[in-house]
Amino acid sequence: MQIKSNIWKKETDQGTLFIKKYDHIKVAEKVKTIHRQLGDIKFPYVIPLVKSKDSDLVVQYWQHGSFSADFSNSAHRKQSFKILKALHNTSEKIDWKSQATFPRQQLYQKWNARLERFLINEKELLPLLQHAYYDITLFASRVLKQMRKQKNKISGELTLLHGDVVHHNFLICKDGKMKLIDFDLAVVGDSAEEMILWMHRVLPTIDYDLEKLLNENPYLYKLCLQKINYLQYPNELLREWLYVLQLGKYEREAFLDYLMPFTEKALRHWPELIIETEKLYSNRH
Repeated sequence: MQIKSNIWKKETDQGTLFIKKYDHIKVAEKVKTIHRQLGDIKFPYVIPLVKSKDSDLVVQYWQHGSFSADFSNSAHRKQSFKILKALHNTSEKIDWKSQATFPRQQLYQKWNARLERFLINEKELLPLLQHAYYDITLFASRVLKQMRKQKNKISGELTLLHGDVVHHNFLICKDGKMKLIDFDLAVVGDSAEEMILWMHRVLPTIDYDLEKLLNENPYLYKLCLQKINYLQYPNELLREWLYVLQLGKYEREAFLDYLMPFTEKALRHWPELIIETEKLYSNRH
């Protein structure tokens, strides 16, 4: 049964299979390499692959009764954080940074390109966002300027990063255990940056309560302090508004019903988030 254009569910004598086909064999090879190396050290938070002769396919057993994590749930937040930390710590056993086949995280370039796309589409976005368009642009530009001054310093360890820490990539299986799935965008980079990206995903679900998040996971404070100002970059807003541009008329209307209040809430909390992060950043030495 076809689930998406490149994903199938297949019943076999051995069980139900999840099959994903990749346009680029190099991405499939990367995903298989990650699973193989994590399997070698018995990393417990991934779903093992099923052997396949096809180089462009990744095959796993279908996880019946599973569901995505909910970052508004404290237990889910803590477990997803624990899994990411464990993934980053695999660098103690696997030399990820020396593997030339894995791309390097280029966060500044990625965020700069995202803002540029936002600016290029001003004519279409401005009527929808109005004054909020300029707020988002200002916040993003300010952080990028700070990042240029920081010159991409490493504050965490250089290790394997998952690359897409959205809630639905943390899968809660039937037995209640959480697994990390979909390593398509995995890169090698600074562990602090991935934790910042995870915080970007989590904060909207807890009313942007940064103090609460740092109290839940004190390690976050220690790891991310040198780059805590990165939280001021309106990453979720830029990504979601650029996604709007890809939608047809009726899909767009439906999505805007969610996105408009999401944006208003984010921008309402942003001045306070800036004050909090500035205070932390100024105390980093």
